[in-house]
Amino acid sequence: MERLLLVLLVLLLGSAAWEQYASGRIRRLSAWDDKPVEWMIRTRPAMHVAYTPSAKTVYVTVQPFSACRAKQTDCPTEETVSLPYFTPREIHQGPFWEAFKKTLSSWRYNPLLLGGVVQAYVSARWQGRTNISVGEFLLVGLELSRLKTNDFIVKLPSRVSAKSTPRRREVPLEPSPLDKAPLTLQDRPIVAEVLNASGRKGLALELTQYLREQNTRGLLRVDVLQYDNYPTIQETSWLEDYAGRPLQLKQLGSALGIHGEIRAGNTPNVICDTRIILGKDFKMPL
Repeated sequence: MERLLLVLLVLLLGSAAWEQYASGRIRRLSAWDDKPVEWMIRTRPAMHVAYTPSAKTVYVTVQPFSACRAKQTDCPTEETVSLPYFTPREIHQGPFWEAFKKTLSSWRYNPLLLGGVVQAYVSARWQGRTNISVGEFLLVGLELSRLKTNDFIVKLPSRVSAKSTPRRREVPLEPSPLDKAPLTLQDRPIVAEVLNASGRKGLALELTQYLREQNTRGLLRVDVLQYDNYPTIQETSWLEDYAGRPLQLKQLGSALGIHGEIRAGNTPNVICDTRIILGKDFKMPL
């Protein structure tokens, strides 16, 4: 039995070494190459995932919900065919994303969740719902285990018609030169809007006063442009990025106790760097 296990271990390591040598995606994950690694998650609508190992940042772009996806038929494109893909059992993007975030934030306290992830991969591999190799799956799992929810920048499809609004630049898939830690930024602060979606009266004003005080002291370089109420009540809080400064916003979110994913804003003609949406879960910093 010991010899059999040793042989299996050698074969596994040999297979992993060969995949690492032969696969460009694995070399990037192993920091041999500093280019983004991309996947397609074939939910409805689909999600394009780009992970930059050096920045430890994942950009998730939710694709527009096309007619062929609405009819539950495949829509092969040059991008989806060439990229590695994974088709989960939960085919709808919203529930799948919420389940993924829950697993990512909870597996450290409940390691049994990792068994479910392995089972989902083995099942998808057996049924032909993924072309991600075993070596890639292991390395992706190791990389994701080092990330938190606020390392994900999610760009939702625009709901505004391009014909009726001026065109704005897209949020870049790489941090801008200004994307530094907000506590040490010297050129200009983050320009923010605070929106209250918690249903608690006066919360946006309270946070605005707190941030302006921190900015005056030089502790948090955040300039609150204005505050208002959000149109609807939200359960969770999040930050929206309009200037391509996700690393900076991640540190700002951590300082405020907002640990959800950062959403790349798609509202045209926004004059701020970020909007801070305060949901029911928000608590004022001490």
